[in-house]
Amino acid sequence: MNSVAPRLLISAAAISLTLGLAAPVFSATDMASSDITLQFSENIIITNVDPVTIADPVTGSNAMGSDTFCIAGTGFSTFNITFANTGTDPTFRLMSSNGTGAIIYEVLFADTATGPANPVFAGIPVNGQPLQASDCSNDDARFDIEIPFSEWNDREDDGPFTGTMMITVESE
Repeated sequence: MNSVAPRLLISAAAISLTLGLAAPVFSATDMASSDITLQFSENIIITNVDPVTIADPVTGSNAMGSDTFCIAGTGFSTFNITFANTGTDPTFRLMSSNGTGAIIYEVLFADTATGPANPVFAGIPVNGQPLQASDCSNDDARFDIEIPFSEWNDREDDGPFTGTMMITVESE
């Protein structure tokens, strides 16, 4: 009668092993990691640049005009801006309608729509300008055109004078 108990214990152990109830068996594992980066591409826009017409300047004074516009972007904090005449010579010039000599003008730039402006050189970037907006809901910059009186004095019969100025904005 005692022989039944050891056989029962051996049978119970065999059932446990068959059913997976025995000590755990270790499986092979491996791990890897992934670096996650949220990146924004640089985006820059310039809008609201309008034609500037300077009509009937006051005799003895420099002829002046200006335009406010917007510079906005994302992915950077500063930009440079370059003003230049179109073509291969960046010099600021207006051509006469009758083929006589050009009139040279000056450009000033302000990184606000209402603040003081500083002279710029044709074709030379103005570096380190702070980006003020991510969209163009308001104008945030201005350029001024100034034609010295000595350039336009006694040139009324050669007018109108016209030209195209290119404005290039680049993130830094």
